[in-house]
Amino acid sequence: MRRPAFGFTMIEVGLALAVLAILATLALPDVGRRMERQRLQGAAQGLAADLAEARFEAARQGQSLYVEARAAPSRDSGWCWAVARSAGCDCAALQACQLHTVRSADWRGVRLVEGLAVTLDPGGTAAGRQQTALLESSRGEQLRVEVSALGRARVCASRGSWPSMPACS
Repeated sequence: MRRPAFGFTMIEVGLALAVLAILATLALPDVGRRMERQRLQGAAQGLAADLAEARFEAARQGQSLYVEARAAPSRDSGWCWAVARSAGCDCAALQACQLHTVRSADWRGVRLVEGLAVTLDPGGTAAGRQQTALLESSRGEQLRVEVSALGRARVCASRGSWPSMPACS
């Protein structure tokens, strides 16, 4: 008596792989877009977190700290931001005045369109010539990081629909 064979035929395996390949091809653009949005959101929230940390450290140390974000002059050039002990501490090169530095290489596909320059005082207030930064993805979606007079940073959606972000006013 012969026992029935269990398993799949080569035709069934080939069809299953073909269906999986088609589904993967359809999903790839969405996955790429989602990853790009996550990088943009991560960069914006990273800047907001650095501002919050600098505000806390200014109060803890009893001295002003400075956060300066230098926008890219062109689409191909690098941008950066730094938390520093002194004003005008350029983030383009490592310097002793910097406490923390972030560069464009840390956030591929994200561009800093508008930089900021904020002084965070020990009393918790913020002052500066430009208290907002604008970050943009390669697809044109934008998030803005705003610093209030009380030194609190918030992230809002400047362009594009973001379910987890409020729209900028």
